Amino acid sequence: MLLVIVLVSLSAYLRLSHSGIGCPDWPSCYGQIGSPPTAATQADAQGTYEQMGVQASEPLAWATPLHRLVASVLGLVIVFLNVGALRQKRHRLLALALLALTLFLAVLGIKSGSLHSPAVVMGNLVGGFLMLALLGWMVFNSGQSSGAGRSLHTWAVVAIVLLGSQVVLGGLTSANFAATACMTLPDCNGAWLPGIELFTAFDLSRVHEVNSQGVATGGGERAAIHMTHRLGALLTLAVLLVTGVIALRADRKFRLVAITIIVLAITEFTIGVAAILTSLPIALAVAHNWVAALLVLALLALLAPPRSETSRPGSRL
Repeated sequence: MLLVIVLVSLSAYLRLSHSGIGCPDWPSCYGQIGSPPTAATQADAQGTYEQMGVQASEPLAWATPLHRLVASVLGLVIVFLNVGALRQKRHRLLALALLALTLFLAVLGIKSGSLHSPAVVMGNLVGGFLMLALLGWMVFNSGQSSGAGRSLHTWAVVAIVLLGSQVVLGGLTSANFAATACMTLPDCNGAWLPGIELFTAFDLSRVHEVNSQGVATGGGERAAIHMTHRLGALLTLAVLLVTGVIALRADRKFRLVAITIIVLAITEFTIGVAAILTSLPIALAVAHNWVAALLVLALLALLAPPRSETSRPGSRL
């Protein structure tokens, strides 16, 4: 589980760095994914391209091998986890699902030649968070009831669903290079609701077109998906806070995880706002992914039984 948290952070850093976030001339080089011009303007544009493209890729020199190392170690751990699950007849389905996800992400990494394909971005993001959720469930849950009341259980499940949806919307925002599509608060360049262009952002088969300088271009779908992510953030924040407060009042055994959920939810929302106000520095962009991963684990821990119950024997997947 800890390895996956590291991997999610490294994946976010790789994806965002490769898109130009964090380079010296950001945001002018954000979305620099194409080749330098080959027309008559090549001589004038070459220096700009080298400054925008090459310098933006420098972080990949250390992040890529570290990402591969962590992924390789994680793969070995998942294999040993399956051996242990089969021998002890515990968590066998979860272990097999983790192995399948590991193979899927490995093949995706080998076959995908670009970090800019929307399908590749979403495959890596959703696969990584799903693997984190499965491992979190395996760590925290023994297959027994957590003792949470029906109301708390319902709110926790709704919160997990909304948070998962927000992860997907955040991935689509990144895949469409829409992180800087709306740089005003609380509106989005004068608009308050996403337009019908939103559906274009959900097309994972699209190939990003680039202009004469190799910068990815797009239309109204960028602002639309960004605004949708914002609206989803408000709804998710409200549900997370309600879930945390209900857990805080329900039982003392939920106090720590309840406080954790409330603090992480406020932190995640604050990071999102700060990223817009500060032109999205890469540290905040990566932290946005990292805190979301911790929120997933905190919600799973809320649904899990306390330590005193996990020691009791019972059937497990």
